[in-house]
Amino acid sequence: MADSIATLTSIFTLLGTASFMIIVGLVFSGFKFFKPSSAKNATVAKVAIGVVLGLLAVFGTLMGTKMADGTIINVRELAVMIAGIAGGPISGLIAGLMGGVQRYTVGGATALPCTVSTILIGVIAGLVSVRLTGRTYLLKGAALGLGLESAAMGLILVFVQPFSQAVTIVEKIAVPMIAANTVGLVLWLYLANKWKQTPD
Repeated sequence: MADSIATLTSIFTLLGTASFMIIVGLVFSGFKFFKPSSAKNATVAKVAIGVVLGLLAVFGTLMGTKMADGTIINVRELAVMIAGIAGGPISGLIAGLMGGVQRYTVGGATALPCTVSTILIGVIAGLVSVRLTGRTYLLKGAALGLGLESAAMGLILVFVQPFSQAVTIVEKIAVPMIAANTVGLVLWLYLANKWKQTPD
């Protein structure tokens, strides 16, 4: 019972941080600057999206809950996924590098796998962003968030030694992080889609 309450508390805490990320992401994506008409401006916009969401990724780490072994329960990768979907692989890579490198400097048992997963998630989200269309775009987004976050947990199992410690870490962080990042991504996709449909 206590574990269930702790998990729910972690999820709601993470969703609070995720809500801030979603709002900032929506505000910036609504600026005309991010709807460029030329190839040169498009590149500048992608870099800007990567930097802004990269800062949000850093914010996600800083607002996370740090465990005794240095593992951080956070929604950093939500910002990176949003960057990839909003600006493609370039934006996802920039945000991933910013969020990943900063996470590595914090240290802890999961520093390396979290750094690697953050960078890969940004790039992968960017590569598949063109497929998040149609009536089932929210289901596709949920599958993407669930898949990427589950893979991130898998990297922890691969990189962290001893394996028993890795299992213990994943048991504690998997549910709140997968749930919060996936729900946050679906919510952002929904609101961003509605934003696009709103007349200027």
